[in-house]
Amino acid sequence: MSFISIVLSVFTAFAAMLTPKFTAPVPEIFQDDFIPVLRFVATSDSHIKTLGDNGCKRVSSMIKTAYAISDADKDYNKLDAVVFSGDLTDSGWFDSFAAFTAVTDTELREGTERLAVVSKAHDSYTFGKFSLGIFSEMTGQEADFHKVINGFHFIGISRSSTLKHYTDSQVEWLDAQLAAAVSESPEKPVFVFQHEHVLNTVYGSSETDGWGLDTFSQVLEKYPQAIHISGHSHFPANDPRAVWQDSFTAINDGGLAYYELAVDGKNGQFPEEKDRQSQALIIEVDAKNRVLVKVLDVDEGKITREFLIDNVTEASKKKYNPEYRAAASSAPVFGKDAVLSVEKKNGKYFVTVPQATVSGDNEIFIYRITVTNAKGKETHSDWQFSDYFFADMPDSVTFEGFRAQSGSKITVVAEDVWGNRSEPLTTEI
Repeated sequence: MSFISIVLSVFTAFAAMLTPKFTAPVPEIFQDDFIPVLRFVATSDSHIKTLGDNGCKRVSSMIKTAYAISDADKDYNKLDAVVFSGDLTDSGWFDSFAAFTAVTDTELREGTERLAVVSKAHDSYTFGKFSLGIFSEMTGQEADFHKVINGFHFIGISRSSTLKHYTDSQVEWLDAQLAAAVSESPEKPVFVFQHEHVLNTVYGSSETDGWGLDTFSQVLEKYPQAIHISGHSHFPANDPRAVWQDSFTAINDGGLAYYELAVDGKNGQFPEEKDRQSQALIIEVDAKNRVLVKVLDVDEGKITREFLIDNVTEASKKKYNPEYRAAASSAPVFGKDAVLSVEKKNGKYFVTVPQATVSGDNEIFIYRITVTNAKGKETHSDWQFSDYFFADMPDSVTFEGFRAQSGSKITVVAEDVWGNRSEPLTTEI
């Protein structure tokens, strides 16, 4: 018996004892006229270190909640697969892969397939290219895969066995797999899983956001049926920009470990409570090949947003095209009774602003504050997240304390995810 097999058997023996015991909630579902013929979970970035850690607990909770949703559906009570798009582990050590395998083996029922890809990021920190072999021996799954589940094609691409993220042969392989899938079922979506976002697609993938690669762009652009699902950025999946469409469709799965965002072209912007991040996607397809994406807050057991993709075979898609959506959006609006609340503590001013509102599937992204003195000179400016990415979004937002002269004017505007700004709220101190 190999060393890896021994490690896995020990971890599996303890997994059931260390994973949380609770009755998973059944989140409120917004769509009620959608009857699935396929249901799977998509997530990433569990960053598991060892058995029983927070990553394991979230994987366990996610799977339990997905089964609760499935069991409660009188029309389709199956969970067909759970798919992980890389950074399964935090460092790629043996016990990390063993813990991932053990917790998923423990939680998944017969009839639910586990699929995963290995990243060139955290999964490869310890053993580099050899992480592919460790993963395959632990899980019994090839690192690059093409599976057909209920007539739908699932294609996964792991890191290469070279110094490159991906090789030319992997690009050719993906092209061949997509061609075969589309030839067999041209009317159906084809799901492609990769750790990194495709460059310049979903929020988090731009050159300034820093989390996109263009290795497979030219291949994916040939197949409107392709739905590319990825993680890596830790940008929120309930952001309206988490679904992108043009020649193909791309989706950010959010991931299970901490939030990061980009503001004003600068990534590495972390919310104060970033470690509350715990998102996964419950994805369903119906007989009309419509794709319903439900964003699950794993810790809260709540569905925070739904995206209905009903145009997967259109050559050029507008429904979730960012330029089209930005042009169709309108500016945020404060309530007619909205006012700024100012409190002075220890010589600093703290300004609280009530949340503004937006129309449609838009979201308030940030609030911007500007302070000018009695002579009209700007003395302070800052921004604050609206916390739209949490299931329990607060009713108001408070800016960090700042110093200002008496007689200064405070101005606050709300800004949505597309850059539209509200009329200002103002006050004087």
